Amino acid sequence: MAERQFSPALLETIRQKQYVLNEQGLDILIKPIPDDDRPGAMDPRLLAITKPMVSGLQGLLVSLATPLLLKSRNPRKLAAFMRRYFNGVQSVPVTPNVSVRHETVRTAEAEIPIRIYHCEIASNGVQGEIAPQSGASPVFFYIHGGGFAAGHPDVVEEMIKQVVSLSGCVAVQLEYRLAPENPYPASHNDCWEILKWIYKNAASLGGDPNRICIAGDSAGGNLATACAMRDRDEAAGMVKAQILMYPVVNMAGKEDANYHYSLDQFTILKEQRRSILFRITGMRSGSGGLLGCLLGVKDETIPALSPYLHELRGLPPTLILCGEFDCLRLDGEAYARKLKAAGVPVRTVRYLGMGHAFAEWIGVQPQADDCMAEISRFIGEYERFGARHRCVAILKP
Repeated sequence: MAERQFSPALLETIRQKQYVLNEQGLDILIKPIPDDDRPGAMDPRLLAITKPMVSGLQGLLVSLATPLLLKSRNPRKLAAFMRRYFNGVQSVPVTPNVSVRHETVRTAEAEIPIRIYHCEIASNGVQGEIAPQSGASPVFFYIHGGGFAAGHPDVVEEMIKQVVSLSGCVAVQLEYRLAPENPYPASHNDCWEILKWIYKNAASLGGDPNRICIAGDSAGGNLATACAMRDRDEAAGMVKAQILMYPVVNMAGKEDANYHYSLDQFTILKEQRRSILFRITGMRSGSGGLLGCLLGVKDETIPALSPYLHELRGLPPTLILCGEFDCLRLDGEAYARKLKAAGVPVRTVRYLGMGHAFAEWIGVQPQADDCMAEISRFIGEYERFGARHRCVAILKP
């Protein structure tokens, strides 16, 4: 095990300074930067990572090459670029006592590798722990992001281990088929098949099939909520909660009275503007058909790709988490407002000073560790979701 690269005091400071802000009728739990109170500032640790990417020769190459690549709309070149960008492991191994077992699930379409996580010994980590009172554990089904064409289970493994250690849940993640080699709906079908497999086999894993929480980040958030919608539409009753980190929910980018994308909605510290805009607009510039191009679809408005545009009533209780300078923050928070309007219990968290995919930096960024604690708290409230068995949160101050 490695040591965390930040002081535990930073975690405590985030919690002490957090507050609730109501924006457009939505209560948002604001998580401040622990050591910089300036409005519109980027977290100093993220700034140190970002500055080299926007300055010098590296910054010049990125600024010249990226627009040309995105404009080309060559699916294989785009996928190769995204895999170089998204497939690196940013976390450090700080979570002990979580076992990982590799298996393969065979479906009618594919052989899908999965990983199953169990907590071997109750954790006494810095965030505390969640202990099941009795019976089987909740099941945490996690789907990694990466724009449907990149990402890998290794990238999010430490995140999942943290949640398992803190919550006492059983976790499963899959290695779904990636685009463009496997066009839509391959990835969506893989996730649905593994959800059904989990529901059928939960008891043998030590999990409760009546307490399945589906989760994902970015494109994985899209896959997760698409599964929840299908579960609702087919009245399967498998998904009891969903957790979405900076999710892709409006691939078509359609605006309405509830959602309008504008840089004016971001507070940006002047002296950090270049680094902050890189985080917000660098990935946003790839919108407008890029993901559809990778997936091989022409209509990005269909429910599985843009759930924001469709019926949300009957979806399970939802936790949505985003970074302040996340290119998908406005989308995610608009989705939260629509879920609330549809009668879905929703909790929304915004991490100030952070960008897209910040949760991958377990042990490096205090906000990533705090994010896993928030997810564990949410899992620990299954009794509010009408579950048959209770799971009680035991969280350290």
